[in-house]
Amino acid sequence: MKNWRDISYLESGDPKQKEAFEAINSSGIFEMLAGFDPVLTGTYPIEIYLPDSDIDIICCFENAGAFLERLQSSFSPFHDFETKTKTIRGIQSVIGRFEYAGFLFEVFGQAVPVEKQNAYRHMVIEYTILSSNDHSFRKKILELKKKGLSTEKAFAILLEIEGDPYTGLLEYGAGV
Repeated sequence: MKNWRDISYLESGDPKQKEAFEAINSSGIFEMLAGFDPVLTGTYPIEIYLPDSDIDIICCFENAGAFLERLQSSFSPFHDFETKTKTIRGIQSVIGRFEYAGFLFEVFGQAVPVEKQNAYRHMVIEYTILSSNDHSFRKKILELKKKGLSTEKAFAILLEIEGDPYTGLLEYGAGV
């Protein structure tokens, strides 16, 4: 199984992945979030990003207030910095966004271990599906995303998953 905690795989990726790798490293984001178990998730690790895709980093916190303070103290100098706190599927979530080196970063935290967060679980399932299909499947995912569909919705359409694409993909992944 791929080690998603070591982002060095981006160094040998395509030019955009290499740029993302440089932006992540030069931002110091993993060092600033070290106490919150940061992991890169989303579309860059599995090569299904669009030109405007953000760099998604998920974290686990014990205290939402302390995590929010870390986001503010570390990233408020960055362009277009903003934070919000909301409940997603019954779980308190803290989100920070900012721009750096031509990329939009989104830092997402919950009091849930990162491997159990939906963003991580979706990425691993999507990677498994992409790895077991030919390149045309990846192209179809990208075509649907270009039409404005979320990654999960694009997978749900191609895999004929009915209902909520987010929970449907998790259920599908349980059988992969």
